[in-house]
Amino acid sequence: MARSISDQDETRRILLQQMLDYQRYQPFKQFIRQHRRWYSDRLDDLLSLAHAYVHTDLKSIEILAPKVGMTFLTRPSLLQRRVYSYTQGLAIKLEVHEYDDYLRALTPLLVDTLRLVIETTLLPDLDRYLTEVVKETVDGKPLYRGLQWNQALIEEEPNPIQETWKRYYGDYFNYSHYVSSSHLLKIIDDHVEDPTIRQVAGRMRKVEKYARNIVAHELVFVDDHWLEYRLGMNGQDIHQLLMQLNQVAGLTDAQQWQGLVKIQEAIDQELAAVFLNGSDQ
Repeated sequence: MARSISDQDETRRILLQQMLDYQRYQPFKQFIRQHRRWYSDRLDDLLSLAHAYVHTDLKSIEILAPKVGMTFLTRPSLLQRRVYSYTQGLAIKLEVHEYDDYLRALTPLLVDTLRLVIETTLLPDLDRYLTEVVKETVDGKPLYRGLQWNQALIEEEPNPIQETWKRYYGDYFNYSHYVSSSHLLKIIDDHVEDPTIRQVAGRMRKVEKYARNIVAHELVFVDDHWLEYRLGMNGQDIHQLLMQLNQVAGLTDAQQWQGLVKIQEAIDQELAAVFLNGSDQ
């Protein structure tokens, strides 16, 4: 039986809706756990999923998505899922004009996206040429440190990566360096035939070189005027360029690009159901 709606309930519903609109999933979840009149297991799971999604917590997504009927979120490859979710989380920073954080977050995303560009257009088995590096700390704890190029495999037989290293570094490529967007872009420039792909990747590297790098190392206020001066692009232009790069990387699944929207819609629907059908505790 539906219950009467008090002014206090309506005020709280509006507050929760604002939390949802601004992706404040953790305080939303904390509130419903403290005020059981607003709680449901599904709402709790959806809020946990939303938080995991915008923070690219793939392990939690794998657990939570089937529980709320969103197994489509786990369908792409691990690398693809990482880019789909990370990009949508990044877009939130753009919406609230947190351009400094947006730029700082670009580099790891570009590495993953450029890897996908190469896998899609040139080397489907690119992962074979990469190796995960684990090193011990001073107290002997093994920690994952990043990806490096697999020297033995690259030098074993002729391949596009070997050709690019020869061109840019001669016989002295430093294999102790970690995989970077600069490395990947050189491979794309050398071997990807489509000039549009090379142009989009190069423009995105320009954003990293002339905007992201200084923001990552100095305290700088960033707005659209700053971006226009340094890049000739504003925040929306940069994100549109990023989406073009995602497209040429083969990330064209419209359902995946609606992942966060679908989660938010499900939260909204569950909140409405709890609001109308709940009872005072």
